[in-house]
Amino acid sequence: MSDRGSYSSTSASTSPSTNNKEKSKDYHRMDCKKIQILPTTGSLDYYTDGRMAVRFHESTQEMSLWLNDLKDEIFIPFDQLKGFRIAEYKELEVSLVLNFHRKYYQNDVEVKGDPTNGLLEKATSLIITPRNNVPIESLTTIEDIIDKYRFGIFLATYKISSIRRDPVNSIEIYVKFFMYVERGGVVVPEDISLDGIIQTISKKFKFYLNSDRLSYKNGVDVIIAIRDEEDWSVAKWESRYSNTKPGVELYFI
Repeated sequence: MSDRGSYSSTSASTSPSTNNKEKSKDYHRMDCKKIQILPTTGSLDYYTDGRMAVRFHESTQEMSLWLNDLKDEIFIPFDQLKGFRIAEYKELEVSLVLNFHRKYYQNDVEVKGDPTNGLLEKATSLIITPRNNVPIESLTTIEDIIDKYRFGIFLATYKISSIRRDPVNSIEIYVKFFMYVERGGVVVPEDISLDGIIQTISKKFKFYLNSDRLSYKNGVDVIIAIRDEEDWSVAKWESRYSNTKPGVELYFI
């Protein structure tokens, strides 16, 4: 076991908060063998740091890192997630806002000490590798939870926007992307250009994307090619009136 566990225990005993974490029952758990932290080279590993898992809590709209033999937990609100990626070879990447908000708990009691000993400082992305016995369906369940959350944001955003008549460029949209073995989603300004969305996905997840094979799925599930900025504007416009999708669905296939 690493020193991070003992650090957390010391912090919990010397500076606990009076806030107890209310346990949510509607969470999805995925056991992990490694969590890599970007852009640093820091990582948490099952073999040196003990049992670990990630949990996605629907009712409280949070994800959590369950660390140090499941004794410590770090809660991160969903609104601190700027994107995600899953791969069929079983890998989950979560993109975070800079200086993202988080809270630390030990045995459901909030503490001030960081159980990672500062590894999450300046982190912008977490690459999570599940245990070998975790099925790919576990990752797609996480995708569904994130999509459900984003759809709620989508509905609330456009309801408020229609009442206040906010300018379009004040709104963020959710863009899902699909490739042969990987897919995910990003949150971007609605006025983002076609080149802008391609560059955003490429840089955030280090992809090489072929825009010559770019298309989107409209409200009646028809795949339509995107060849230029006008097509991209239509795709965004159609997504505003969808009753089933949280945003634009892009296909690089």
